[in-house]
Amino acid sequence: MAIKDPVRTIPGVGPKREAALKAFGVESVGDLLGIFPRKYLDRSETGTLLTETAQCVTVTAVVAKKGTVRRIRRSLSLFVLPIEEILSGGQVVRGEAVWFNQPWLSEHFEVDTVYHFYSRVTFKKGRHVLYSPQFVRADQPGDFFELTPVYPKVEGIPPETLKKYIQKALDEDLGIEDPLPQNYRDQFDLPGMAEVVKMLHHPKCLEEVATGRHRIKFDEALKINLGILSNRISLGPSKIQIHNFGQLGRFERGLPFELTSGQVGVLSDIVGDFREGKTINRLVQGDVGSGKTIIAVACAYLMGLSGYQTAYMAPTEILAAQHARNFEAYLKPYGITVALITGSMKPAERREVLEGVASGEVQVVIGTHALIQDSVDYYNLGMVITDEQHRFGVRQRGKLGLKGHQPHTLVMSATPIPRTLALVLYGDLDISTIDEMPSGRKKIKTYFYGEKALPKILNFMADEMDKGYQALMICPFIEEAEGLEDVKDIERVYPEMEKHFRGRYSVGCLHGKMPDADKKKIIGDYNAGELKLLVATSIVEVGIDVRGISVITILSADRFGLSQLHQLRGRAGRGDQQAYCFLVSNARGEKTIERMKAIVGHTNGQKIAEEDYRLRGPGDYFGCRQHGFPSTKALDPYEDLELIAQTREIAKEILEAQDAQTMSFRSRIIEDFYQSVDITMN
Repeated sequence: MAIKDPVRTIPGVGPKREAALKAFGVESVGDLLGIFPRKYLDRSETGTLLTETAQCVTVTAVVAKKGTVRRIRRSLSLFVLPIEEILSGGQVVRGEAVWFNQPWLSEHFEVDTVYHFYSRVTFKKGRHVLYSPQFVRADQPGDFFELTPVYPKVEGIPPETLKKYIQKALDEDLGIEDPLPQNYRDQFDLPGMAEVVKMLHHPKCLEEVATGRHRIKFDEALKINLGILSNRISLGPSKIQIHNFGQLGRFERGLPFELTSGQVGVLSDIVGDFREGKTINRLVQGDVGSGKTIIAVACAYLMGLSGYQTAYMAPTEILAAQHARNFEAYLKPYGITVALITGSMKPAERREVLEGVASGEVQVVIGTHALIQDSVDYYNLGMVITDEQHRFGVRQRGKLGLKGHQPHTLVMSATPIPRTLALVLYGDLDISTIDEMPSGRKKIKTYFYGEKALPKILNFMADEMDKGYQALMICPFIEEAEGLEDVKDIERVYPEMEKHFRGRYSVGCLHGKMPDADKKKIIGDYNAGELKLLVATSIVEVGIDVRGISVITILSADRFGLSQLHQLRGRAGRGDQQAYCFLVSNARGEKTIERMKAIVGHTNGQKIAEEDYRLRGPGDYFGCRQHGFPSTKALDPYEDLELIAQTREIAKEILEAQDAQTMSFRSRIIEDFYQSVDITMN
């Protein structure tokens, strides 16, 4: 048996089990050994019945008398075993071990015999209880006190069967090779990969687990850094030359407002890249409403004057249509044509736009994921701009970039990226930040209330609408979800709002399941001010730009992430009026209160992003899989920032190395990185 052999070569793996393993991503023997334990049971940690514990401990006790089986109902029985623990001073502590639906255990224990029980210690109605403990006779401990690996669940394969398969593979001499050059293993005191596999599957102690996991983390961090940095280095000098920078002043003078110093600074960064002749690969960060769009328009203006096309990819059709209107308004006076491509366009309309893009007649094309479809051919693509980057990521950005001959790339994000994540997710990008809001923009006043306050909030909204402003109300769900009846949904809230404001204000409804024609009409009516209140889902998070909104109410606010709440809040107050945000929820858990305090207390998106990431962790924040971010078995971008920074420097060395072994390793790891994020290498 060899490491690259199909997993079916392991004795006992039949067609059904092979299919189950393949569904889990395991095709080879090596893949199987890559299923590392998610935790280890350490039964050497001891405790006593006197002390309630949050973690499992081993309690040594004697069986006081024969246990009894209690039938609670037809599908539930309890086996209750009286036990006694004798403490060092001779004190006897009485307790119970309880198992659910295991009546056969009544014949398994011997009275007056000492056993080791592994479980949490619980106090219930004055009793000391061990629920469903693992156990062994004290005079026959066997391997009870050895570290026991607990593997991830593989659907269709019992845990013990998975362990047997892994053990059978470990029993073979697989000749596991280590791709990491020996000099790096020696320099950082890293164990070889064959040793790591044994450490993680059969550790002698927790120190071995830590050592093995560190090696896996090291490899994962190095792989990510090599992939990201190789992309940056491979760009090289740009073949797309821009020289008409003098025309930028004409564009700025034609704007109906004055650019902030932050916007001017970002434009200076981009112009600096152009002047240096480098291929732009830049992230433009700016808080909600800071004016990032005009940066994109200015770039499209420079591209258009030089004969190049710009592709702007937005996350939703609503936002794409909105940008198309704005771009056209700014660029039409200069003879630069703008077109919109979306998946819902009629065939004839779409065909006409595609012909214009292919011929170069269309100089700026705006759309959603439709822009990366094979049917879209560009005449002379010079710049790719993606909006709200956390919804696209490495994969989509790479596919759109392949549409041209190494076009410039600009990424726009209104969600500030936690510094701990920026190094990993955007290591291939230069970063510019718009660090101020347009003059006259007031901070949004934010409040957190329970649902009892809704009548007062509705009265406040009415007062604001009486002043001529508009209002937004957000629900997390479109329809009622089973088991989540307390969470607000559009189907219940919209009729209530329509009834409440009937005869006073026009109320509209917007959500993702509506026909496109209905969505366009609702958005058009709301933009025109014909609708005073819009009840919507988070579809408006990045798709509504109405200057007249002065108040937004977010129902069941605990169902949203902090950065999403900050984005939604930013839909209000886009004019010079004072704006208000009401977060409404009856949830009063400790974490919910902490999150709501963060959003109420901060209007700075960067601080909110850091807090959101701290509370939610790397698995949830942004959804790393949407980024095209390689899955990791051990690496935690938040906890392992130091290791990521360390391996980044090593990656730079490896990319510059010329010896055959390092170059071979480099090529192998970079290819693996790009395959893991599904980008065709060119």
